[in-house]
Formats: sequence, C-alpha cells, structure tokens
Amino acid sequence: MKRLPIAVLAFAAACATAPPPKPVAPSPQVPTQSPNRLTAVSTVARTITEPRIRVGLLSDQPSVTFPRVRDGYYVIADSGPAIIRRGFTVTAPMANAAVVRYAVQVSAISDLNSVNALVDKLRRDTGQRVDAVFDVGSGLYRILAGDFPDQDAALPFKGTLVQSGYPGDLLIVRRPSDQPFEKVQQIVDDEGDRSTIRSESLLVMPVSETTIRINDLPYRTAARIHLNARGLFNVINELNLEDYLFGVVPAELGPRTYDEIEGLKAQAVAARTYAVRNLRQFASEGYDICPGPACQVYKGFSGEDPQSNQAVTETAGLIMTYDGKPIDALFTSTCGGETSDVGTMFPGRNEPYLKRARCVELDMVTIDGREDSGLLAEQQAAARIFAAIANLPEQKSWSAADVERAVLAMRRLTGAPESVIPKPASSRRGDVLRYLGALMQLDDKARIVTLPEDRKYFFPQTATPDDEARLAAAFLMKFGVFPAQDIDRIDLNVAMPREELYALLNSWLREHSALTEASGKILTLRGRNVTLKSEGKMQSFTLPAGIPIFRRLGDRVQEYRRVPVMIGDRAYVYTGWNKTPAAMIVQGNLDGASFDRTSSFSNWTRSYRAEDLVPVINRRNPIQQLIDIRPVTIDASQRVAELEVTAEGGRKFMLRGLPIRWSLNIPDNLFVYEKTKDPDGMDRYTFFGKGWGHGIGMCQVGAYGMAFRGFTYDQILKNYYTGIEIGPMK
Repeated sequence: MKRLPIAVLAFAAACATAPPPKPVAPSPQVPTQSPNRLTAVSTVARTITEPRIRVGLLSDQPSVTFPRVRDGYYVIADSGPAIIRRGFTVTAPMANAAVVRYAVQVSAISDLNSVNALVDKLRRDTGQRVDAVFDVGSGLYRILAGDFPDQDAALPFKGTLVQSGYPGDLLIVRRPSDQPFEKVQQIVDDEGDRSTIRSESLLVMPVSETTIRINDLPYRTAARIHLNARGLFNVINELNLEDYLFGVVPAELGPRTYDEIEGLKAQAVAARTYAVRNLRQFASEGYDICPGPACQVYKGFSGEDPQSNQAVTETAGLIMTYDGKPIDALFTSTCGGETSDVGTMFPGRNEPYLKRARCVELDMVTIDGREDSGLLAEQQAAARIFAAIANLPEQKSWSAADVERAVLAMRRLTGAPESVIPKPASSRRGDVLRYLGALMQLDDKARIVTLPEDRKYFFPQTATPDDEARLAAAFLMKFGVFPAQDIDRIDLNVAMPREELYALLNSWLREHSALTEASGKILTLRGRNVTLKSEGKMQSFTLPAGIPIFRRLGDRVQEYRRVPVMIGDRAYVYTGWNKTPAAMIVQGNLDGASFDRTSSFSNWTRSYRAEDLVPVINRRNPIQQLIDIRPVTIDASQRVAELEVTAEGGRKFMLRGLPIRWSLNIPDNLFVYEKTKDPDGMDRYTFFGKGWGHGIGMCQVGAYGMAFRGFTYDQILKNYYTGIEIGPMK
C-alpha cells in the first residue's frame, strides 16, 4: 500500500477537525410600501373657498365608504393631511358597541318648541330619562323616553304610555351609546391596508374631482366625517357657501316650474341670509345646518339647475339685514295671498321685519274684443272661432246651402282639392253626415280604421250601425273630431245645429294644423300686442280688431266686448295658415288675484274622521278620543292662531301656532272647516283652506308671481320683509 506523505496527512487531519465556515445571513427585505395606500403629505393642493358651510347629511353612521376615484382623496385629520389613491371605509369606535340600551320612541317632530314641551311633559309624567335626538337625514327630533337593557324590559313602559293616551304603535328603538370611547377612526382601504387615525373629524376631499359621493349622491367639494358624542359618525358636506346655494335654490323654488330669474334671485338672497344667520346652529354635532325643511332644503350637485345657478351668481354675497344684523329669513311655499305676523305661528316671537304682508295685486287691464255674449258652452265658443277664421257672416237662416258654404270654407282652409259631389240634401243631421262622408270618403275610411264591432259598440241602440251617416260619425268619433258623442240616441232627421257643425269643422281644421293654438301666460299686454310665455319661451301676437275674444272661468265661457285681463292669466291664441290671430281665449284663475295663485296649494280640501286625527294629535299631546275643536284666536290674515281641542271626558287643551297645522294634518293654518257625521255616527272634520307652510316671511310662489309681473328681486324681498336692507355680508 502506498503511504501518503506526512505533510498531506497532517493537512487532512487539520481539515477534519476545523469548524465549518459560518454562512453569511442575507440582508432583511423591507416590504415595498404602495404609493396608493394612505400616506402622509406636507401640503394639500386644494382648498375650500371661504366662507364655507357644513351641511349635515347623515347622523349616527357606524361606518362610511368612499369609492375609488381618479387621483384619489386627500384625508385631512387634526394632525395633518394624507393622501390615499384607493377606495376606503372609515369605521367609528362605537360601530360595534358592547353595551346596547333601548328606549321608547314617543314621537318624531320637527319644531323645537313642540319638542321641548313634549320632553318636559314626559319627564314630569313618567320620571324617566327623556332625550330629543336630532336626525339630520329626516330633519326630525326623535323623542326617546326610558333607558332599558333590552327590548323586553321596555315593554311595560310602552304599555304605560299607551294607557296614558299616546299612540299604540310606539316603537322600541336602540339608544345612541353613552359608553366612553377613544377618538380614533379606523381606515381600511379596498386592498386591505389598515390605518388608525386619532382625530375627532376627517375632511375627505377628492384630489382632482369636483364632487364627492355621499350616500350614493354627488355633492360639491368635500365630506367631513365627524365623530359625534355617541361614538358614531355624522357625515357632512363641507363646501363654499355660494356652492351650497346652488343646491338650495332649485330645491326650494324649482326653476323648471317657477322660471322667473328675479323670483329665483329673491330666493337666493333669502336662502343665503338664512344660512348666514343660522351658521353653527348644530355646532355640537359638527355641522352648521341641516338639509331638510327644518332648515332649508338642499339637494346637492344633482339638484342644480343653470337658471338657479345664475340667480345665485348674480346676487353673490348679498344678504338681508335689520339694524345691521342678518335677519332670520323665514320663507313659506304658499301663503294664500297674505302672510302673518311671526307671533301667529311662533308664539313669543316678534321680530319687526317678520310682519304681515299682502301677496296680491289686483291690477286689471282690458283689451277690446268684438261683442258681449251670454254664457257659452265650449262647443259654442269653438263654433264662433271657426266662423271667425272661415270668415263666415252672421246670419239667421240655416239651410243646406249654409251647410255647403261652411264645409267648402273648411276645405279651402285645409287646402283640400275641389270635388264634384252632390250637394247636401238638407241641414238635417243625417244628411249633413252623409254629405261629409261623400265629400271626404269618410265611409270608406271608417271601414278601414274601425271594426264592425266598434260601430256596434259606438251605436248599440241603432239597428243600422253601418249606414253611411253612422260610418261617417264613427270615423269622426274615433279620431276625436265629432263633438256629439251620444249620436246613438239623436234623431238623424232633425237639423244639425250650426254650432255643432262649426265645432266639428273647427276640430277638422285642428287635425290638419290649419288652425293652431298657441298657449302661455300673458307676460305683457300693450294695446293689441300680447306676449305669451310658456316654458321659458315667448311668443308675441298682434290681435286684429274685431276678432272674438273670450274669457273662460271654470266651465263658464263668455265673449267680451272689453275683456278683463290680469298679467299672468293663461291665454290661447288661435291662428290659421297665415299666422294671423283669428280668436283668443283668456283663462281666468279660480284662485283669484294673489301672486301665489299658480301654486297647487292655492286651495285645498282635507277630510278626516275624528279617529283619523287622534294619532296625529298624539304626536304632541296624548289623546284617546277627539270630541271637538274650536278656533279661539284668528289673526288679521285669517290664520287660526289658537285652537281649543276637547278630548275624552271633556278634557280640554290649547294648540297654538304651527302645532295646529300639524295636529290637524293640514297644509296651513289658513282654513275654515265643517263638522259632520258619517253614517256610523263618527264625527268627520272637513277643512277648506289655502296656503302651504307656516305663512311667515317670503311667499315663495308669490315671489315668482311678483317676478312674472315685473318686480325685481329687491322689490320682492322688501314686500315680504318689513324695513330690511340688502347688501354684502360682512
């Protein structure tokens, strides 16, 4: 065996006993942070222009989610700004509260005076905890009574309230939590990254978008997530005051219906004044103003309209003041021709600028017509219009020749070709129908467009529904031309009255557009020049002398020699092919002369059984039976200021101001009523009234009516608010 050298052996031994080399540990890998997750930044490229306003949109939300948008969002906390380029959800500390308490919801009402009175009464009567919690989404105060560990524990208290006269459908609801909590907000983005921010509120503002979605609707500028005292979120739209008004004015006075710019400008100034006066009204909840009728209605970006935006822009910064201070610019939808002193609806208030104001201007003008007539049926008026456009003379006779003359005049006006046909045999109805059928081939047309069964259906008492006269009548009836719908029971052997034929020929001209009708509200009337306005468009006409002009009031039509007209009345101008007016009808308004007469609440009727009113009254005053009501005080505008209610056992209590309207479930305190009995002996109350709202301050539809009649926005405002000044806010 060959031996290895000693040196080699020694080396081998050394190698066998030496420790192995230590491996080199790799450098730790730091996870890459996505630039899209929530990341602190030093500056924010966008700002909200002053003055700003915070509009509460949602209350007591456990969480709020924002969808992913282009370029992401700025998230600005008390400690500074950050940016996130993902969608994300913010969760409140009390979203999953460990301790849940319950209460009985006794009522949900909007006026604070009624709220305070009911809270005080419940505390006195029950000795229980009673709270009023404002819900910004509904604009109502929820009256919560009692404090119980679970729903079953609340049931006996609910029963006690019902026995005391409160309604039987009271709800047992979860109370807002009173547990202590940390002011932290948890953010989870749509890729699962989590962050915790210590802040009472977060301002969330898109980096590049001009609107932000809140509750699936777009709003300008930004959302503020405010952590309220209950450990849940109030969701707020924070934006510039003028931008806010873009969403208020069209919600309060819809420009598509009330399309007068001066009226919209009056609404803009009133809404701006109201907002400035009521800033920080809900400061404890993190916002200035609510979005519903309890404050003023706000619909955000989706409710905006170009014309109302114009009204806001053209009055930018202007508010109303009294003694140098912004006024409480109350406004009401419809006032029924007159507003009231503020104390009528809000007892104890007496602001000098909220005084009774007239909302009416009886400024009648006239235009010369042709002659005075007695009462006319619509058919007679249509006949007179046809005679005027066909240039047919007035005459006493009525013969076959007169029938032919009228029909041929109609044919010329429609441009129909001349035909050689037999003349009408007489002016009897059957002969006239047969003549029309032969002249215009109505019998052949009727066989095509009506079925034999149709004709039997039209004329069930006629043995010959397919004779020539009834074929012609069937065609005319099918297309709404023939005015005598009950021809089935009319003797065809008697004369067709002149008015009947002329009205038929009038309809035929309309079907061929040989007689056209232009309608709209009378905007101006100067001499014989009349301008109509409809859907924002104007049409002007010069009325020839001697044409018939009618006035319609309800179903009463009369021709006038001197026609009474009020600016704003609707009119119908009839023209032929040559576009020259041949006649006009002025539509009088059954709601009279008030500026707000175009409102659907210029008159209203409500009828209730006594038992129907009990649960409505119960929202503010416990009652088991309604025995009677009696107006005690009526103000100068005829609104009921005080109403005595008699309940079960002869118990009486007084309603004052707004609670009258709400307790009777009627639109306004401006009403009269009748008490009757139903067949089962139950009392019934039927209310006849006008107006909608509290009837104080500016009448919104009245402002439109004033604007239509030429008043400027400042004249409108000074009519409704006594002694005010209009100028830039300071």
